Amino acid sequence: MSLSEISSKFTEKTLDEIIQKAGGTKHTSYKFGEGFKKGDSYLSRVYRLAVYGVNETDGSTVEVHLICKGMPDNVARRKVFHSADFFRNEINFYTKVVPAWEDFQARHKPANPFTEYPKCFASHCDGQNDFIALENVSFRGYNAPNRQDYISLEDAILTMRTLGRFHGISLAFRALEPEKFEAAAKGLEETYYNEAKRSWYIGFLGLACNVAKDAVEKTYSGTEYETIAKKFLQPTPLYDDLIKLVSSDSPLAAIGHGDCWTPNFLTRYSKDKHPEAIIIIDFQLARRASIAVDISFFIYSCTSEALRESHYEQLLKEYHQSACALIADLGADPTTVFSWEAFQEELRRFARFGCGMGIESLPMSLIEDDEVADLDDMKEDAVLTDVWDIKPFKEQNKRERIAQIFKHAIDQGYITN
Repeated sequence: MSLSEISSKFTEKTLDEIIQKAGGTKHTSYKFGEGFKKGDSYLSRVYRLAVYGVNETDGSTVEVHLICKGMPDNVARRKVFHSADFFRNEINFYTKVVPAWEDFQARHKPANPFTEYPKCFASHCDGQNDFIALENVSFRGYNAPNRQDYISLEDAILTMRTLGRFHGISLAFRALEPEKFEAAAKGLEETYYNEAKRSWYIGFLGLACNVAKDAVEKTYSGTEYETIAKKFLQPTPLYDDLIKLVSSDSPLAAIGHGDCWTPNFLTRYSKDKHPEAIIIIDFQLARRASIAVDISFFIYSCTSEALRESHYEQLLKEYHQSACALIADLGADPTTVFSWEAFQEELRRFARFGCGMGIESLPMSLIEDDEVADLDDMKEDAVLTDVWDIKPFKEQNKRERIAQIFKHAIDQGYITN
């Protein structure tokens, strides 16, 4: 396999730059690792790459393990998934947001800085030959959980704490250096919910609404949950609402992740199988938006009804305490920047987002591996619904998983009649 498989712009010179970022002077060799399974990445082709090099001044050797993402070869696949937009956004996250965060933390010197993301070693962005080369954190013991499983309470607590730190750095940055924060945030663009994306997404949203309506009908027939959820599940007004939710400003708007389901929270476990630390990956949907957008996405896409019924408030408190600890560590006042009351109000205003996005993410996580379309066989005139052709689920447990997010959101007052 050659480097040009990743991108025609990924060259031996790129390998030298990678080794130099890791403390060496030039690369000596490289080798590709095994690939990824179908359905793990819709927006890109993903490779594992090891790069070996030396530091010629002291003779030491350097080894860098990378995850490299390149644009799909298939032009139809690029077009259907708007690959260029997602690549540009993730590259901007690593080249504009991360350096601004690092400079901010260098100025404020927190005892426990936010570093829970992979290091970026190289990238190129021109809309055709885009690539990004990121640290492969599996070599530090971080791995993805199963795509379909419910998250455990222990994992959910650590995820919420990590998400709290991810948002906490932005809330502190915005409070202490608002102009620099906004300059960094301007590097991000909305990749899903804006007027320009409507014609691309609305057909699929219609399918997702049908799947969710079927689930709610069969789970909560004749109840207020059915009535309120069906009113919510109208593709055109729902898309209008999703645009509003991601574009409205609020005092608790931050740099958001945008794609908060469990595969993007790589976890390291202790020898006795307890979660110790998380690295967040995949910033292709990153946006400046309310913190409640990410929180509600995670809660509704990744937790079970039983977990929400018993531990929802606990999860919110873990998140809030973790965010406040980093805000204080960075020198801002958490009681002013992020009070519990302001947090509750933010959820009331924005947390219905998790149901609007959950009707996509849940069906996509519940389909079996053999139901995932072969993305490189796509025809030239393909549209999103050709690939994401989701249908109502026959299995009661899958229908319930979708329907139950509406019960919780309605019970919490996030979705009202």
